[in-house]
Amino acid sequence: MSSNLPADNQAFQDRYVLGKDKCEGSSHFLRIKIPNGRLTYTQFKAIAELSRSYGRGYAEITDRQNLQLHWIELQNALDIFAKLDLIGFSTDHGGQGIPTAHGGDVRAIVSCPAAGIDKDELVDAWPIVRQLDNFFNGNKDFLDLPRKFKIAINTCSLNCGNPESQDLSFTAVKQPSGKVGFAVFVGGTVAAVPELAKPLNAIVQPEEILDVAKCTAEIFRDFGAREVKAKARFRWLVDAWGTEKLRKKIEEKMGKSLQSSELKHLPNCKKEHTGVQPQKKLGYSFINVPIVSGVLSSEKMQKLADIAEKFGDGELRLTPYQNIIIANIPNGSVDKALKRLQENGYPSANPYVKWTTIACAGNFCGKTIDHPKNRAKETMDYLEERFGDNLRKAELQISFSGCPNGCARHLTADVGLQGTALPFGGKNIPGYNLFIRESTGTPALSRIVQRGINGEHVKFALANLIETYLNSHMNLSFSEYLTTKSIEELQAIINSKPHQN
Repeated sequence: MSSNLPADNQAFQDRYVLGKDKCEGSSHFLRIKIPNGRLTYTQFKAIAELSRSYGRGYAEITDRQNLQLHWIELQNALDIFAKLDLIGFSTDHGGQGIPTAHGGDVRAIVSCPAAGIDKDELVDAWPIVRQLDNFFNGNKDFLDLPRKFKIAINTCSLNCGNPESQDLSFTAVKQPSGKVGFAVFVGGTVAAVPELAKPLNAIVQPEEILDVAKCTAEIFRDFGAREVKAKARFRWLVDAWGTEKLRKKIEEKMGKSLQSSELKHLPNCKKEHTGVQPQKKLGYSFINVPIVSGVLSSEKMQKLADIAEKFGDGELRLTPYQNIIIANIPNGSVDKALKRLQENGYPSANPYVKWTTIACAGNFCGKTIDHPKNRAKETMDYLEERFGDNLRKAELQISFSGCPNGCARHLTADVGLQGTALPFGGKNIPGYNLFIRESTGTPALSRIVQRGINGEHVKFALANLIETYLNSHMNLSFSEYLTTKSIEELQAIINSKPHQN
């Protein structure tokens, strides 16, 4: 995994790797692992400076609560790694340049960004995330998995860490005794061949999570398929073995039985902690700042760090929806913080969808001919202009993935857009397939509703869906309303003449 480091120095080989880009004039990217998405303002400023010095002043928040920089030159790698080491961060081991099934690692553990401050959480996820990260990060025993391995710790009422789409997830549940345990789910993925996570029908205690995660990763390492990269993800092993065999193998490795428990309803993500939220500690609040598509400049990062320092205690959190939480703000300073955010281009009066629209960095990987993040911004700007304050009445999540790999989780969004190429005039132009998630009360993958929408018309298709919902005056959520429509009815709505302002 260290082959892309300069040959004269391998000091950072187990914790630092550059990923491979293919477009936009970028050959390498830097994906910085940030446990729980938690940074101090000094760390955030240091990464802003890395972005300015080495990455053209551009940065992206990922949906695993990481920060990603592009245009990283190979000869600067050791300098960057040394600077990251000083502020306490490392990178994941991206597998873009590996053609076979090996070299996978445990990716950044996703968890609630409001861990420890959310007044409604069942338990604080941070100690668990820190323990897992300390164990897996740079651990040579887990740097040659068949493919990447994704873990989530879900402890809030929103399950904002997306448990249904993880290789391994632990979701906090209150037991009849009143004690909090964690339900275990395995084999989720929203890649080209999607599968929702399956329950292991076991409840584990917080102190057992590391052992269960370690044993599960070992099983994946030792028994996961390595013949073909496309079928090397953990979900294929779960499918081949079944959850009963997998559980027995985990128990065998742990040397004890797990507590059995069958949940009547599988947990699913209920989106994001939006706006201003009161914290567990009386007299304090946090502000979730919407960052459409997670795109930042080094200048914006500096200003956000300054706001966190001036009005909070300097702590920031990155969210799985590519946003930023400024934490621990005394209630008397919230309005001042909001005013300063407004002055820097982050207004407080936002529609819900501004927090829940995410997009992948497909324009860098070469798997799409479009720029999903730009498409998401263009769409959001149009929807805000088209509907004004009425857009706040439509609570939905929109995801833009550049390809079937689903890096923006389009198959679990209310409306998912998956990039494709459309033949037009003898060449290919950007297009999107549109997916709708059915609202059934349990986790479900989205169903494809319309193929091959011209990229330029995506904003009109979404506006038509939203306008129809707003005009329905039905006491249903956006997702519930769309579930009442057949595919033919949805297609008619999507393809109706776009509104002209």
